[in-house]
Amino acid sequence: MSANRLRIFSPDDSPQASETSDRPHVISFERARRAVVVSRRLSAATERARLIHHNSSCPECHRSAVEPLELNDGLTARGNRLIVPGTATLVGFHCNNCGYEWPVVELSSEH
Repeated sequence: MSANRLRIFSPDDSPQASETSDRPHVISFERARRAVVVSRRLSAATERARLIHHNSSCPECHRSAVEPLELNDGLTARGNRLIVPGTATLVGFHCNNCGYEWPVVELSSEH
């Protein structure tokens, strides 16, 4: 019985590089078209990104030293038990320049 082996072929290799045959079997690794799966999680992530962008400057001092305020309810990764970024509930924003804080205001469908 002979064992099957997957060999990597490079067009620059000489024909003598193949031990089993003169002509290698080439497997194409071109990307196939993928179906786009839209889920509620993606919509939530998109809405979160829009909220962060919309609140990227402080309404009080108009500077862009703003960071989001989140609850401690994010998903934890199985391997390292750390919070997965972007999964915690966004509740507001904090300006690192003047200290002003404001709550999340839902965006209308017009934005």
